[in-house]
Amino acid sequence: MELGDELPDHGCLQEDEIPRVGMRFAQLQMAHDFYVTYAKKAGFATKIRTTTFDKITKAPINQAIHCNRDGIRESRVKAPTRKNTISAAGCKARIYVKFDKDVQDWVLLKVDLTHSHPCSPKKAVHYHEYRQLTMHAKCVIEDNDEAGIRPNKTFLALSNEAGGPSNLGFSEKDVRNYITARLRSSNVNADVREMMSYFRRMKDINPNFFYAVKLDDECKFKSAVWVDARCKASYEYYGDVMSVDSTYSTNRHGLPFVLFVGVNHHGRSTLLGCALLGNKEIGSYEWVFVQWVKCMGTAPKCIITDQCRSLYRAIKNTLPDTRHRWCIWHIMNKLPSKLGGYRRYGALYGDLNDIVWNSRTEESFEDDWADFIDEYNLHNNTWLSDLYDDRRMWVPIYFKGEFWAGMQSTQRSESMHAFYGGYLHSKTSLIQFVHEYDNVFGVKEQRELEDDAADSRGVIPCATTSPIEKQFQQEYTTSIFRDVQIEFVRKANCRVSAVDEQGPVVCVKVEEEKLLNDTILCVPYDVHFDRSTHELRCECNLFESSGVLCCHCLEVFHSYKVYKVPSCYILPRWSKKIKCKHTYVKSSHDVSRSDESHVAFRGLCAHFYNVVQEFLGDDEETALLHVALEETRAKLATHRAKKRSESMAETQTNIGSQSSNDVGVDDIQGPSKVTTKGRPKSKRLGSALEKSIKNSRRRKQKNSHPVVRPHTFQDINHCDVSSLDVPKQDGGFMSLLSSFNQKWD
Repeated sequence: MELGDELPDHGCLQEDEIPRVGMRFAQLQMAHDFYVTYAKKAGFATKIRTTTFDKITKAPINQAIHCNRDGIRESRVKAPTRKNTISAAGCKARIYVKFDKDVQDWVLLKVDLTHSHPCSPKKAVHYHEYRQLTMHAKCVIEDNDEAGIRPNKTFLALSNEAGGPSNLGFSEKDVRNYITARLRSSNVNADVREMMSYFRRMKDINPNFFYAVKLDDECKFKSAVWVDARCKASYEYYGDVMSVDSTYSTNRHGLPFVLFVGVNHHGRSTLLGCALLGNKEIGSYEWVFVQWVKCMGTAPKCIITDQCRSLYRAIKNTLPDTRHRWCIWHIMNKLPSKLGGYRRYGALYGDLNDIVWNSRTEESFEDDWADFIDEYNLHNNTWLSDLYDDRRMWVPIYFKGEFWAGMQSTQRSESMHAFYGGYLHSKTSLIQFVHEYDNVFGVKEQRELEDDAADSRGVIPCATTSPIEKQFQQEYTTSIFRDVQIEFVRKANCRVSAVDEQGPVVCVKVEEEKLLNDTILCVPYDVHFDRSTHELRCECNLFESSGVLCCHCLEVFHSYKVYKVPSCYILPRWSKKIKCKHTYVKSSHDVSRSDESHVAFRGLCAHFYNVVQEFLGDDEETALLHVALEETRAKLATHRAKKRSESMAETQTNIGSQSSNDVGVDDIQGPSKVTTKGRPKSKRLGSALEKSIKNSRRRKQKNSHPVVRPHTFQDINHCDVSSLDVPKQDGGFMSLLSSFNQKWD
């Protein structure tokens, strides 16, 4: 490599910006910053080559700062296979700064500005040494990341704002690295402590915020439950039926994530609380439910979960009065994997679905199930046998007459998982996890407020002229009223076929026409109607399970000319006229999640935007604003220079006092990594060697077609590895094994 001697272009630099011998600085850092600023404008990067310290005080007394392309280094990798570039060019550009004890400042003793390589200010801005995110960019990245906006879109927005990517002092990779470094703390202990600080901040914002943390004997984090104050208030109205699901595990520690989801008066999923479990054992679930009752004061009336035995046992032990139900969707979704191998699977699948969903009584279900087992000869299928034994946990007919708010599965929890899935991943830290809970809950709160506002402004038109439909239109929320309208539309397919009068209570048989495989079926339903009180009960139990009158009951009302339903059929749970307490409780959003500097930056920007917006219309006012900003900047620069001249020790003391952990949180340790199910990896030292020998022997036998002798396998199993008679293979595993044996022999 031929080394040149070239001076960089100083045309864009002032005279006082070019290093020269004799320049003095109050501090070593100021000298370093001066040379770095010059290097960036001149078009090269710097590095500190040597620093000499005083033997007694251990303070620096001189320092050499070089161009980062100094020295001559060659790669040991052959040229055709070389991947990394060689940046060394034998450059002699450098400065040498020394501490002057007499004047107590730093002086430049040696300055060499010539380079052995070309310098380019336009290219230097893209060197990784100079790529740096501005405070504005960091705030935009944090806001967009919390909103689920992808990094490439964030970078595109910033580049458009700056007039192109070339005007930015960073790359898209820097944006991604900042997100990774901010979200994925390498210190698991700090991660847990930050989460505890978050809980405490939320408690300070609203004393009704509830959290409970479980630690083991070694003070390691095990489990946590937290409930926002608004959730706690809404539980009074929507906590009667709750979905609990723990199949979600998206965090760096592998901790199972438990969601408590209810149904609000709009029929939408509402978040009631969250928990992180140390494991999926019975004890962990029991602790969560105990803390839940402690927080809410009462246990839920009904809980629907997946088919988890640990959950089943924990609910039975801690919530004995709660009606527990398994998700039917999870069970029916297993049919292809459990029964797909049967020859008559198509007919089997249809018959089983018909038995599960369309059984009218418990006795008919049990009889049809027995006939189904006999028909397809499934007596030896243990999975079906276990399902039948647990039939009271999942078959709809066994929950006849019970209110479940229209829920038969945990899909509401899984829809919440999908909502979380846009924000979380397998490397998400605990503090980011609770922050995203904060975000998700804020979105759910906003949607409920928007639905309330929409219901207060108007109603959707009625589908019929029935005064009963008009009554529900005025009482129910829009989403629930749509379900009512569906029943009014279905009423057109119903007709009264027979009436059995026995005093004031009559039994009305209503036939509903249903289209099944291009065939119209007339399905009869018995409706018991009290002519004096106008109370009724249908065999389909739609009102009892979901709170919406079925088409059969509506047809009976129409036949007996009932134009106003009793108040008992207008559930307050779906009413839009009831003022719920939780609507007056604001959720406790964390406003201190960002650094203090970022919070101050956002406040200053907001203040500046308001000023600019007020005085932007006139050119003279805009010019005055520019002048005022320049004067303010000059004053701040003078103030900063004055502060830099102060004692370095005092500055370090002030900086060190800015960050400290709360007392009582420092002792908490990060959780242990939760092991997932699956075959564990073998950790025997000789397993890899034995596997390689076995594979080599298999290849040898395949190629040579050996004659199998009765004693061969017994000899191989008991012989020593070094005594195997195998051909030598140059460059392969056997040559390595041979050299290994010779070494030890």
